Amino acid sequence: MQNQISNRLSSLDAFRGFAIAGMLLVNNPGTWDPNVVPRLLLHAEWHGCTFADLIFPFFLFSVGMAMPFSEARKIELGMPMWKRILVAARRALLLYLLGAFLKSALINEPVLHFGILQRIGVLYFVVYLLLRLSTKWLAGISVAMLLAWWAILEFVRGPGVDPGSFERDVNAAQYLDSFILVPEDKETIVSMIPGVSTVLFGVLVGRILQTQKDHKLVMRTLTIAGIAGLVIGLLWDVLVPINKILWSSPFAVYTGGWSCLVFLLFYWMMEVRKKSQWAFPLIVYGLNAITLYVATGIFVRWIMLSWKVPWEGSTISLTGYFYRAFASLAGPTTGSILYSALILLVGWFLCYGMYRRRLFLKV
Repeated sequence: MQNQISNRLSSLDAFRGFAIAGMLLVNNPGTWDPNVVPRLLLHAEWHGCTFADLIFPFFLFSVGMAMPFSEARKIELGMPMWKRILVAARRALLLYLLGAFLKSALINEPVLHFGILQRIGVLYFVVYLLLRLSTKWLAGISVAMLLAWWAILEFVRGPGVDPGSFERDVNAAQYLDSFILVPEDKETIVSMIPGVSTVLFGVLVGRILQTQKDHKLVMRTLTIAGIAGLVIGLLWDVLVPINKILWSSPFAVYTGGWSCLVFLLFYWMMEVRKKSQWAFPLIVYGLNAITLYVATGIFVRWIMLSWKVPWEGSTISLTGYFYRAFASLAGPTTGSILYSALILLVGWFLCYGMYRRRLFLKV
């Protein structure tokens, strides 16, 4: 989203690219049959956390990391505060509208339902309004948000909802959302309370990267924060289940720990060892992440799922055709992964063409 930082911290571009590539991989299997798709590429049915559940927190974490760099650039250019806030509001609105457009394209009906890009836009703007606070204040707010969310889930009661319930359809989050959401929405809006903490975790790491030039200190900080996040998240899971749909407090802490550790690998390889060639495909993804997400969403919905081709005396979508072709050669599971790889490849060639033309679209 802020390509200006790419010349300064290529590991962040690569980490963002890794997150968006993971989204495409998880969101575009050849089939949704849970007996075929590898377990790691499926979201946890309710409680728990798989690789698929880590991807979106990774992206929100990268959004937070980029914000201090982007804000510093605007201040350097002399942009007044009121204008910076307007720019952030415009970005948030565009992200929401793009997300609504993708959802409308999926069901062939204009809707403003909540979704991935909408959540990114709202969280980005909320955190941007907090960005002028000190690091200590931001850390305190992130902890307060997690504790407040825990308290909501523990003590809010409603018809058929007992305080402290974390079961599907009988928890405080979904009860509160019933006053806001339409039935088609699956993830909760009120769970953006701990989502703010996820983005703030990224902001805190971004400030360290922005101000600290000692690689050893940065790596030590990321290691300690990562391990602490995993340990605290798993211990907290004893009281409150790790749950992505609820974005439970231990889920936010646990995924924050993984975000630190995975980014640490990129930082070590690219900023410390100066070996960036291997990450070039991810950097290409990361420089146009939102464009990639929107373009592949349109491509899959309007071409791969809509165009019909003949198959064994009938017609099927291009998605079904390629999946069955791959599955006949390599088996159902590998065939599903190969179809996901095909979508990734199409997206990469789009981003590479933009990269060659130095075209980096900002929301």
